[in-house]
Amino acid sequence: MSQRYTIRLAQAEDSAALLQLINDTPQEGSISLNFERQPNFFHATGITTSDPEVWLMEDLKHSRLVASFSIGKRKVYVNGKQRLTRYGNDLRIHQDYKGGRTLFRLFKKYKELMQEEWMQTVILDENKASIDTVGSGRLSLPIYHSAGQFITHMVALNKSYTSSGKHVRRASLEDINEMQNFFDQYAKQKEFYPCYDFKKIGSDDIYYRNLNISDYFLYYNQQELVGVVGSWNQKEFKQTRFLSYHGSMKWLRHINNISSKILGGLSLPAPGTLANYISLHSILIKDNQPEILRDMLLNILSEYSNSTYDALIIGFDKRDPLHKALQGFKSHTLTSNHYLASYGEIPDVLKKQVDQDTTTLFHLEPSRL
Repeated sequence: MSQRYTIRLAQAEDSAALLQLINDTPQEGSISLNFERQPNFFHATGITTSDPEVWLMEDLKHSRLVASFSIGKRKVYVNGKQRLTRYGNDLRIHQDYKGGRTLFRLFKKYKELMQEEWMQTVILDENKASIDTVGSGRLSLPIYHSAGQFITHMVALNKSYTSSGKHVRRASLEDINEMQNFFDQYAKQKEFYPCYDFKKIGSDDIYYRNLNISDYFLYYNQQELVGVVGSWNQKEFKQTRFLSYHGSMKWLRHINNISSKILGGLSLPAPGTLANYISLHSILIKDNQPEILRDMLLNILSEYSNSTYDALIIGFDKRDPLHKALQGFKSHTLTSNHYLASYGEIPDVLKKQVDQDTTTLFHLEPSRL
């Protein structure tokens, strides 16, 4: 009997099929979203992981793409040191194949690839189907160790913001060395903080696609650099589409949008519409002081409030004091669950938290998920 299914590494020519699979597998919840990757699937993969690794499952009988998953790597700080770490995302299974053994076949392959490694992965809190699956205890699945929650804010830009602008300015090429030294000193204080090479920003390195050094904002206390925030327009290769609204959100959307016009705030787009936002990333504040970040946000919001963007995206560990910087801003929040998945023992970085009762904060970049 000939083999019906095959699992293989994705190639550049698979982009169109992967884009179609994304369209066929939206993220369900009270708001149905689709995280798109037009015009080329691999452009967004290249900024999620510096060493991409995407796998496909095909139905050979029907010449059809059934599922995909990504387990590429990127350098992040773990226990204070740079570590090439896997990040699992884009696990997608076509609706026509969810009832069979597709998931078992995928994770059988994943187990073969992973061996004793572990990966980070993130699941939206409203994605109950995926959360139930990872907690099912099926033999083919790795163990998903809970590693906290992340809150992402979508801050409205349809109102005016004012800032003194005294301490904040945009970065230039002359600031690269100072920025690098600042990150090398402080980024390691948060687990999973991405490692950055600022000399590669503005180059043809795909991990920094569409980024320029002038997209960064710097905050100085007298002559000392104490805060860095980057902005990133990713719409040319990564989009979020609001497909539909369900349950009470159908009428709450209209009430929300009327209120937003009168009082200011985030309007929810019509079904089928792409979100129009600017992402903040590489956020690093000396001593994690919310008041410094708030000053920076007021400056950034004042710059973008007259732009074509509707919202600004920013996110942190749920426990992070930097959330205080968002108090008073009109925003919508999304909660995501962070896991470290492995087939072996609990990863050391989590075991350390339990054994030593530490409160080290975690960090994820919403722009790199």
